[in-house]
Amino acid sequence: MLVLFGLTVMLSGCGYRLASRKGDVGNGQTMAVPTFVNSTYTYRIEQRMSESVRKELARRTHYKVTSADTGDVVLKGEVLSYNTAPTVFDPSGRAAQYALGLNMKVSITESATGKVLFENGSMNFRETFQLSQNAGDFAPEDPAAVDRLAASFASAVVASLVHRQ
Repeated sequence: MLVLFGLTVMLSGCGYRLASRKGDVGNGQTMAVPTFVNSTYTYRIEQRMSESVRKELARRTHYKVTSADTGDVVLKGEVLSYNTAPTVFDPSGRAAQYALGLNMKVSITESATGKVLFENGSMNFRETFQLSQNAGDFAPEDPAAVDRLAASFASAVVASLVHRQ
């Protein structure tokens, strides 16, 4: 118990803090995240990415998040590419694992000043999923993989905003 107390006292002055703290990021401001532009033929991928970012912003910041086109801060995005490709094959030549690839363009702008808070013209993410070995047990695994891809993307965007210098 005494050791735990000692560590707490020592580390409290070293600048360490919990990574999940919201701080004052977005306190009293509105963050508009309109639905992203989809430059692919993948159905609703832009909606899934936009919604994931909105949820992550609400979870990790104090912004009032909206899907409107205007706010104190506006986050715009574009799905530049989305693809799937088999990466592992079983002995019969059937694909057993697929890789999903996503390329996004993102910009975050302060509305009052026009100042760009964050911009990245090519954010790349990759996720894999496996298919059942038995064709009779087929269950689509790609929606879960897309959800993981969206969560990775949203986390990276929000971290870039929260931890910008």
